[in-house]
Amino acid sequence: MSHLTLVRPAARALLLIGSFLTAAAWAGQVDYQCDDGSVMKGDFSPRVAQIRHDGQTWTLQRVRDSREARYASGKEGVTVTMVQRNAVLERKGEPKLSCKLVSQALRPESLGIAPPAPPASAAPAPR
Repeated sequence: MSHLTLVRPAARALLLIGSFLTAAAWAGQVDYQCDDGSVMKGDFSPRVAQIRHDGQTWTLQRVRDSREARYASGKEGVTVTMVQRNAVLERKGEPKLSCKLVSQALRPESLGIAPPAPPASAAPAPR
């Protein structure tokens, strides 16, 4: 039996475990409704966040902060700070944008049910 015969399955197992752990580290996509009516979407992990807003995407690194979850990219001039259900998006040269977490769990499609149908028009009154 060759040495490579034993190494290949072990390497595959390590790659599989590594990809599983990487995927498990992502908290999943969350949406924030911003004060200006726009939506900020993000995928957050303990170390990295990928933020999408206004047609742009940024990859931000977690910054140590004792009270808040803060992700930033100095190169791109973007910071997202989260406290409880609120987030603030800061972009270089733009005003701060406050956003609130939108609960995906309570949306009808997340519960596996169809959204409610619009009400039927009232039946005409008898003559």
